[in-house]
Amino acid sequence: MTPKEKTSALESDNGVIPKLSGDIRPLIPKLGLRNYWYPASKERSVIWRKPVKISLLGEEICLFRGATGNVVAIQDVCPHRGARLSQGHCHYPGTVACPYHGWVFDESGKNTMVLSEGPVSGVCGKPGTEAKIFPTRTLKGLVFVWIGDAEPAPIEDDVPEEFFDDALVLIGQVVWRCNWEVALENSMDSHVNYVHRNALVVARSGFIARGAQGEHPIFVGNGFAGDVGESNYLRKSPKYDVYPDGRRWPKTNYRRYWTWLFRPLAERARRHIPAPRTARWAGGHRLPGMFRTEFSWDLYTRMCVPIEENLTRVWYYHCLRPEGTFQRLWQRFLYGALHRWIIEYNFSRQDERVMLDQRYDSPEKLSGTDAEVIQWRRLVVTKHFGGRDAHYEYRNPDDIVPDQVPLGRVSVRYLQEKARAKS
Repeated sequence: MTPKEKTSALESDNGVIPKLSGDIRPLIPKLGLRNYWYPASKERSVIWRKPVKISLLGEEICLFRGATGNVVAIQDVCPHRGARLSQGHCHYPGTVACPYHGWVFDESGKNTMVLSEGPVSGVCGKPGTEAKIFPTRTLKGLVFVWIGDAEPAPIEDDVPEEFFDDALVLIGQVVWRCNWEVALENSMDSHVNYVHRNALVVARSGFIARGAQGEHPIFVGNGFAGDVGESNYLRKSPKYDVYPDGRRWPKTNYRRYWTWLFRPLAERARRHIPAPRTARWAGGHRLPGMFRTEFSWDLYTRMCVPIEENLTRVWYYHCLRPEGTFQRLWQRFLYGALHRWIIEYNFSRQDERVMLDQRYDSPEKLSGTDAEVIQWRRLVVTKHFGGRDAHYEYRNPDDIVPDQVPLGRVSVRYLQEKARAKS
């Protein structure tokens, strides 16, 4: 059974959504949600003369340049005898040739030439000789591919808002050796001040007590945001937590020297984090598999794209809105020289080390801070079985309608900018 077939095996033929109670982890698709747009490759990685192979959601895809320079995605299997198109060549503009018998395919997937048989080939262009094409769209140098059998949805529904305006979006990627859902759920709980207690970006800001109850998720239509009224980022945190028997955490405050030294820089950086434009793209978790947060020095997105069942490509989108060409260049320099290592390696590799051997099939006893984990799993199962347009039943705090959530309810940076504008 192929990876795609394993994922489809759980799908309902009639769109009936299963009961969303109890442990529903076995119902979560191992290779992600289909019929969504996913990031596939940086545009600059696709050159003119040689195709590129990528894998996502169990699909093996060949990327090549179209006649006008656009990036084309074609299934990485020649319909003739199964050779890999990504091992071939781009002899002619807008085409890719199979390395075995020289079958040439254009941007529509049509077989236009058979180089091993010549111009009189009797098979060229016949029904069944075409290769499957995946719709693509390139935004800010990142190639997005539509993975699914339905007609592509508007890409604005699946890709953050900053990709469609003049924002600076710095893009990075790493690979984690775990399932995509394990990777994504990592950002839904209270682990940050423990797992990342020695990460440079956390230590510079000091200890933040998460609190025993977490935050109520607010459904915004394409995922969940956190209620800033319950956020500890708006409260003054103690130097440490004290437990009933007198033990405290952190055990020592040596890290506070680092915090004291770098706090002014941290606070200055936070003032430059851009607020989201809409509640739909505020902090929180969004379909098909991303986490967004107003973190450190930018509006930061972590997008988890399954490669195989236990291999995930994690894309990072760092959104900034610098003024002027020099500031844009400066931010690019900072990202390449320092910020990328701090976030995508020093910080994120601490997450990966925990997840490598995490058991996702053992019994769980969830905490109050896992509220979003529960709702996210229900949302994923609903969309997997019912389709991307399936209705998700959820009651927001104060009965807020998902598409009418006030931005000030889900964005700390929006409230801070609003307060600064008044003063």
